[in-house]
Amino acid sequence: VQHQYSTGTATEHSYRPALIHLFDNIIPGIGAQNEPKRESCGAPDFVFRRNDIEIGHCEAKDVSVDITQLNGQNLEQKARYLKGLPNLIYTNCLDFEFFKEGELIRRITIATIQGNRIVPNPAVYGELMAQLAAFVHEKPATIGTAKRLAEIMAGKAILIKDIIARALIQDLEKKKLTDLVGQYEGFK
Repeated sequence: VQHQYSTGTATEHSYRPALIHLFDNIIPGIGAQNEPKRESCGAPDFVFRRNDIEIGHCEAKDVSVDITQLNGQNLEQKARYLKGLPNLIYTNCLDFEFFKEGELIRRITIATIQGNRIVPNPAVYGELMAQLAAFVHEKPATIGTAKRLAEIMAGKAILIKDIIARALIQDLEKKKLTDLVGQYEGFK
């Protein structure tokens, strides 16, 4: 991360190899995939799997992005991910936020930017590794009650509504005659 940052030309994607290396070395048997297929709530940057079962996701921002002070599209994206992804990491490679069921569990800062360089804080590396290990040991959410099923389904319905609304607005703005626009016009 320090090397990429020092070039002055790095982008969000420049730091992904460092993250995938970190994630792939957390615990044997856990696979981290960069740029997986889209989820119902969007396209998080990483998905973690154990035996082909999704156990968590990660959204990685550029090191210059303060993940605690997001705004605009980044804030909207984070809200969607918090609603739709039960086990989530948000990071800029310096700060790591861990969320469970939309609630912040832990925030760990392993480095800061001072001037034009990254200053690491090795004293918290062990904390980060322990939290990453806890993250990948999370069991997939189970549905034990009708109320919990209703809550999950309601959350998915809100995500679907938002996705369809954005797609419809884009199609209407581009004056595309898609099946979605045809259905909208029929209902209208």
